[in-house]
Amino acid sequence: PFRGLIWGRMPGGATRREMETTAYCSCGKCCCWEHGLMVGPSHYLAMHLKPFSLRVRRRRSNPYQDKKKQKKFIFDRYWTATTLQGCPYEGLTAVGELPRQARPGPLNARSLRRPVVLAARACLFPWFLMGQTGTIAADLDKYPFGTRMYVPGYGWGRVEDKGAAIKGEARLDLFFHSHEAALQWGRQRRKVKVVPPNEEWVDKHLPQPLRTVCKRIDRTFHAIFS
Repeated sequence: PFRGLIWGRMPGGATRREMETTAYCSCGKCCCWEHGLMVGPSHYLAMHLKPFSLRVRRRRSNPYQDKKKQKKFIFDRYWTATTLQGCPYEGLTAVGELPRQARPGPLNARSLRRPVVLAARACLFPWFLMGQTGTIAADLDKYPFGTRMYVPGYGWGRVEDKGAAIKGEARLDLFFHSHEAALQWGRQRRKVKVVPPNEEWVDKHLPQPLRTVCKRIDRTFHAIFS
């Protein structure tokens, strides 16, 4: 293990790698969508407030989903870029879940430095007390869905999304709940711990029953301390 740490390898198949991390949120500027009013089966009226503009654009169905299951709303959000341009924007990740920002656990150093906020989480929003794994977008050719990563200053995240502009093993996008928080993070270089799916130490050295128990203990530990 010590020799692995020297060479950048972590026990159980994990690695540490210098990466460029970029923040994003679910706003139209970060995720390339706009509000639109459906004016026909194949068009919508795109509306922008700053600066104010109205423009008729072509509307189309999502080619990656069953047309019968796709919902149509008179007022909706539409993609403005990527291969989904003109398709309704659902705000979900590539795995079909809502994106999440990483949240430190109650005994994490960042939480303990803000005792008032920690007390408010415990009293007013107890469901926000435990830590939370954030959403990470990465190059799926390098990091498949389910890859866990620890980004210093952000916390633990899981690869659940992708992006056309994210190429290579040294680039990541980190999700934040607000545009202000995303701007505050901006673009930073961090030494990220990468844990591929089913490549943890317990996956290689323990039988299945013990593996499941150890993983649950590990996730609980991170939800409290990480």
